[in-house]
Amino acid sequence: MKSTARLAAITVALVAAISACSEEAGSTAGSGLKVEAVCDSFASDSTVAAALEEVSGTDTFTQDGSEPDKTLASLRAADGELESGETSGSPFCRLQSSTDGETILSVNFREALTVDKPDKEDEKHFTFYNTGESGLASDRTASLYFRCRMKEPNKSIIINGSLERENMVDATKKKLSRDHIILLNAAAHKVASELGCEDSGLTNGTPVATSGVYA
Repeated sequence: MKSTARLAAITVALVAAISACSEEAGSTAGSGLKVEAVCDSFASDSTVAAALEEVSGTDTFTQDGSEPDKTLASLRAADGELESGETSGSPFCRLQSSTDGETILSVNFREALTVDKPDKEDEKHFTFYNTGESGLASDRTASLYFRCRMKEPNKSIIINGSLERENMVDATKKKLSRDHIILLNAAAHKVASELGCEDSGLTNGTPVATSGVYA
């Protein structure tokens, strides 16, 4: 009888301990990273952080799939020999909601051989901004091009950055377009700084609309 009671007590204690550990682990997993810390801290500036919070609806994230170091390495190794599989670029930043794991947005960078300039047809769907060689955004996407002249290794390349947002958020299309170019421009500044790019032409602060839907 005493053995049975003792076994029952041990079982209850083990269940309680496991439950406590599970709750603690869940709390840690759900806490996520704050907006200023994600993806090599590209959104540490208050304006950029506010834009990221607005387009995501949260200030805490997970960043599974983000590979900023790999992105920088691929750009340092860029040699003008592009393959079809490289068209999407390297995943500088992949952000998910820390509460449900749903994908929010992704930012990629790649070497490009030419710069896409605005035309009349594009201006019907996108807003163009004064940053780098060319920058555009909509309520779902953004893209920009800038030139990077490096010293180590000694070469000059064209870099294309792209942003795609997948979540739903309550904000005007005009505001989302502006937020997207703010985010992509900040990420491009981070990449340019890490690579030691000279004369990138990237706008400091918020890019200004020059043509297109919301200019």
